Amino acid sequence: MWKRAVLFVILVGFMSACARVPNCIEPLVQAPPHPKEVQREKRFSLFLPPDFSVSPFHHLTPEEQMTDWGKEYRIALCFAADFDLYRAITGFKRALCLITPDAGARQLEIEYMVALAYFLGQKYVEVIYAVESTPLIQVDHTFPAWRDLLLMLYESYTQVGRPAHAEHMLKLLEEQDPCAVSKLNLLSCVKQADLEALCQEAQKPQHDYLDRIVCGYRSGAKSIRRAQTLNALLPGAGYWYVGLKQTAVTAFLVNSLFIAAGAKLIHDGHGAAAAIVLSLEGGWYFGGIAGAGFAAKTYNERLYCTFADKIAQREEYFPRMMLNYTF
Repeated sequence: MWKRAVLFVILVGFMSACARVPNCIEPLVQAPPHPKEVQREKRFSLFLPPDFSVSPFHHLTPEEQMTDWGKEYRIALCFAADFDLYRAITGFKRALCLITPDAGARQLEIEYMVALAYFLGQKYVEVIYAVESTPLIQVDHTFPAWRDLLLMLYESYTQVGRPAHAEHMLKLLEEQDPCAVSKLNLLSCVKQADLEALCQEAQKPQHDYLDRIVCGYRSGAKSIRRAQTLNALLPGAGYWYVGLKQTAVTAFLVNSLFIAAGAKLIHDGHGAAAAIVLSLEGGWYFGGIAGAGFAAKTYNERLYCTFADKIAQREEYFPRMMLNYTF
């Protein structure tokens, strides 16, 4: 009777401890810091090119500089140039509160600056609101920063999960800058770890280096199934295969201890105690199999991100790095 109880407990432990590990990786490909952000955090000169922050808008006239809104606008631009985005946004909004109806296109310009500051601060929901709730939503290709605005909206819609709107921005951008669209499509493939699509991109002469990167990742990636199989044959072996040697030794010792204790209790005729100990061992054993699979998946994701960084350094395909104008 107790043998059936032990078998039942082990089966329950098997069902509860095993988890399916997906073979596809889910890498977190992050955009590099903006040069101005690096400059502000480390407090040294980056020797940026002279045209790095050339504005698409005309400078304020002496008459505009003397107005209340003009003064606030100039102060906000100083904060923005130092990448002090919080104070810059406050200054831009103060300028909007003070601006007069006869300012004309200047209001659109300042509203764009608010959206740009939010975008560089990675506040994507605020970017969308800053555009959709203002006349910026009605501008067209005649707007001086039209291309940059499309890039900002594309990235913001993508980040907040509005793919239909992002696709619309991509179509509008293709009419303005097909090269930028090509880079954004490549970025999408990289973020999704679509290796087949990257191999197809590698057929293009300008992207032939992608083939070496994909091959490098595939040769270095760990097999999730192999990690699980090794851990099933010998607890801890799957972790050792992934490179987690300390975890491997711990898993081996813990499983060995529970198995030895269960065998001793069975030998001494303590069936109930053996069932409890072996049920705990079932959790460690089958959980270790799943854990080894997840460890291999995590290893692959980190490895993939190193290769994704190499592509990013060559392409500079992140929207915030593709803007013609920042601050």
